[in-house]
Formats: sequence, structure tokens, C-alpha cells
Amino acid sequence: MPVMINLTSAEHGGTAPACGTGDHSSCGPDCGCGCPYTGMVEQGRTELIADVEARYPGEWLAFVIPPGEDEYAPERGMLVVHSPDDQEVWEAVARITFNQVVHVYFNGPLDAYLAWAERA
Repeated sequence: MPVMINLTSAEHGGTAPACGTGDHSSCGPDCGCGCPYTGMVEQGRTELIADVEARYPGEWLAFVIPPGEDEYAPERGMLVVHSPDDQEVWEAVARITFNQVVHVYFNGPLDAYLAWAERA
């Protein structure tokens, strides 16, 4: 079973109590609604991705990337799910609120990834 952080409420990264309860169709990197995307840094929920990788070798990792980070090569993020099973990670990622920038990848050796790709 993957470890999942629910990002649909202020309790898990948002800065406004109403976060995740209303219409957040305009949420995104520059919104001011207090959603988890804009609040994770202020609440200290991000960490160095390299530190997380050291804790979960050979697993699939999914991070929400905070504003200001490079979406394609981030250095910091908030781990929201990890598992050796990619399907568990993708199922969890599908439940993340739509306005999050999510970075998902396999944190293991290339040959293990290529073996997975051949099976998929």
C-alpha cells in the first residue's frame, strides 16, 4: 500500500481553512487561494528530493513541486506517495487535486526501469 498525503485540504499544505472546499478552477502556480500548491513551502512540507531518494531506493516516487522550482528538474518538493508498485503510485496521483504540479519517476537503476518498461 502506498504512502499518500491528501492534498485536498488546508491541513495538508494549504494556508486557508476553505482550501479544497470550493471552486478552485483558477488555482495554479500564481493563485492566492491558500491551496496546498501555494502553501506547502510556508508550512515546511518540502524537502530536498535527493534526501527522499536516499530513503526510498528502488521505488516509484511522486512529488508535488512548489512554485519557483524547475518542473522538469526540481531540487525540492513534497513527497506525496512512494511505492515499489508503479500502479499504486499512479492510482494515488490520480487523486491529487488538479492544480498541483506533480513529478513522478522510478528511483532505481536504469536496467530495472528498462525491465519494467518492457513488461509495461
